[in-house]
Amino acid sequence: MDTNQRPSIPPDVPGPLTHHMRTALVTVAVMTTVASALLASLWVASFFLFASLRLNPFHAGLWGWPDALMAWHDGLMPNGGRRLAGAVLLGVLVVVGGPAMGLYSLWERSGRRRLYGSARFASEAEIRAAGLL
Repeated sequence: MDTNQRPSIPPDVPGPLTHHMRTALVTVAVMTTVASALLASLWVASFFLFASLRLNPFHAGLWGWPDALMAWHDGLMPNGGRRLAGAVLLGVLVVVGGPAMGLYSLWERSGRRRLYGSARFASEAEIRAAGLL
């Protein structure tokens, strides 16, 4: 066996560095998306919590919900558990569910045939071509 010959690997096959770089970029993109969704859901949860407390929701800021959670945990807000849970549920549903439903509706309409076809009346030429007239 001759060990001095080059291996017959095609030159267009990406190396392991390319694979690792692509994996790292995908990981960074996914982590950025998750972090952005978390921050957005925190803001929306704070918005809904302040609205349920009959306060101006635009003054909630990003840390309104976590601050209220800490106040509830310390006993400073005794009847706020349901409002906190409802606010975070609505926040996550709006931030994550809204774009997911939008993407699904775009995917659903793209390039698919209709289940029953598209109904229309046949023209006289089509009726004659089918031999029905």
